[in-house]
Amino acid sequence: MGRGFQAGWYYNEYTGMKERLYLNCYTPVNIDKWFDRIQLTSEMKILLLKIYRKIGNLEGICELLDKEELENTDELIDRRNLMCSWTDENQLPDFAYFFGYESDNDLILEERQKIQALSDLRMLRRQHREKFIIRRQTISALRKEWNPTAPHRIENCLDDLIRITLEYQSGLKKEPLNPILFSGLLYYQLLTVVPYDMNNILYSSYAVAKYLQELKLLLKMSFPLSKLIHDNMNECDDRMAEVRQACNMNQWLLFYLDMLDKAFNTEYNFIKEKRCSLEKSLDMLNKAKNVSDHMKERMKRELTLMCKKPVFRIEEFMNDCDITHSTATKMVNLFIELNLVRQVNHKQRYRVYEYIPLVECIRRI
Repeated sequence: MGRGFQAGWYYNEYTGMKERLYLNCYTPVNIDKWFDRIQLTSEMKILLLKIYRKIGNLEGICELLDKEELENTDELIDRRNLMCSWTDENQLPDFAYFFGYESDNDLILEERQKIQALSDLRMLRRQHREKFIIRRQTISALRKEWNPTAPHRIENCLDDLIRITLEYQSGLKKEPLNPILFSGLLYYQLLTVVPYDMNNILYSSYAVAKYLQELKLLLKMSFPLSKLIHDNMNECDDRMAEVRQACNMNQWLLFYLDMLDKAFNTEYNFIKEKRCSLEKSLDMLNKAKNVSDHMKERMKRELTLMCKKPVFRIEEFMNDCDITHSTATKMVNLFIELNLVRQVNHKQRYRVYEYIPLVECIRRI
């Protein structure tokens, strides 16, 4: 915590004066100092109980999935989160581009590896310090309400944050603070210390999720927390402002717990619906009378492919099954007759199709 820190004040190390300037106010990163300020209200207790129950439900449903199903679900959630965070002049990327035939799998893999690396706080400190300093003036001008940490203090702030998280993890048996509440403090600090990257919410969400997974509280899979935060950015900013201006951490924690509760509920429902849609699709295919048994077996294989990538072109069917274009076209037309697939563009050549049940599941999360 900065010397002489108060909400909205900071100590100017160059002039030796205490100044009130929210734009340059230091962030209190020694989050262990916040422990005594947290009041465990009845609302928090109710939300914590709901969260632990939903974690248990998630563990139960994931036990029913095989490894491939779990990895496919994980990748789809990753893609949805990445799609949400990659904005260009406030416009989201094209849905078909990000989930379908045009998407570059290497690009998705590279970004996912970067996110996983950045879930290690040391990587945040080492890789992004120069970027913070370069972007500081632009970000400060556009996002004054974020009250960012002064650039020359970011490295020390992250060092403190690493120290506190490691101390908390080693002393978890002493239960200094509920681990879910502690993750809420960690999330706030990550958002406030590093608001200089367009994917900051995404990286912070992954860092918190990976930390909870290290504490053995969560399954090792992705969660749509970053999308929920993006969808509730106004409330997020308001709650962060209360911490900055009035040292009121409780309202932020209530907001965070609510988002976490919704994230687990969304993930559970998505996995459940995804499995249910596949089972219904297989049942419809088995009951189809105008499809030969040999074609049914090929189409079952393609259903598995569509569960990995729900937007596709006929050429992908050809490559996967090693069949001719006419056979692949016939297969797609049979899926269309079963109301499992539809064309999403209006081209005669280079047609793009989507697997309806899974696409609808993704759009609902």
